[in-house]
Amino acid sequence: MTRLPAPPAEVPVQRSLDGLAPQFRAAVERVVARMRNDGHLPTVFETLRTEQRQSFIYGFGREYDDGRGIVTHSESAVDTWHGYGLAVDIICGVRLWGARPDFWASLGTACRAEGLVWGADWNNNGRTDDERFVDRPHVQWGNGMRRSPSSRAVKLQADGGNEAVWQAVGAA
Repeated sequence: MTRLPAPPAEVPVQRSLDGLAPQFRAAVERVVARMRNDGHLPTVFETLRTEQRQSFIYGFGREYDDGRGIVTHSESAVDTWHGYGLAVDIICGVRLWGARPDFWASLGTACRAEGLVWGADWNNNGRTDDERFVDRPHVQWGNGMRRSPSSRAVKLQADGGNEAVWQAVGAA
């Protein structure tokens, strides 16, 4: 097997909550506050994702690697709610992605309490053992939302920007 080359220079991560849908942003802030009240140190690692950033992380495990392997299945920013300001990644401020199980459990509980979808519980049933794809840091808007954006969301964004999508999903 041919070894993949090391990744190119990192494409900057956006951490500001400013590009998020207003209601989603407020819910994320409440999730972080709940977790802090539980004694955890959550950090919003990534928010709105650009096309360049999505292309960069899609390359892991396909074009280049640093040991992480494939980190996303979404080739384009329009294929992930991050590209619409409707998803964030929350990690532990101390242990990063290697957080203890109680950190992830607290994140899941806080997300469900706010009506958000947690990436380790895509079907929002409170169990992670029945999920085929687990993305513990991932948090996205709204119960009942699809795991990935539909062609309708892509069209809404193309015609009216993220705000049009936010209106359609009730996050404006």
